[in-house]
Amino acid sequence: LEEVYASDPGYCRWLSNQKGLVAHGSDIANFLAQKFGNDDGSFLMTWGKYRHKTIKQIQAIDAKYLEWLSKNEFVQTKMPKLKAEVDELLKSEFSNKF
Repeated sequence: LEEVYASDPGYCRWLSNQKGLVAHGSDIANFLAQKFGNDDGSFLMTWGKYRHKTIKQIQAIDAKYLEWLSKNEFVQTKMPKLKAEVDELLKSEFSNKF
């Protein structure tokens, strides 16, 4: 499962939410709980500086990185879901300040 997690953490995240597919207390269930026990449901980065972190986790440790992501040409043109979630998170952060 380590190899699958390394190559496709999104699949492992999906699997962790499929309670009927993984036996409770199994090695697989324990591994998934370790990796996704605090999952907040936001976009999971599968590349870059914060690989395997969600954008909400990134916001807590490096909010400037989200601003950079929002302005990044690759993200703007090739990753509309990430762009939308980052922009929504930045918008809500801005709204909470005022």
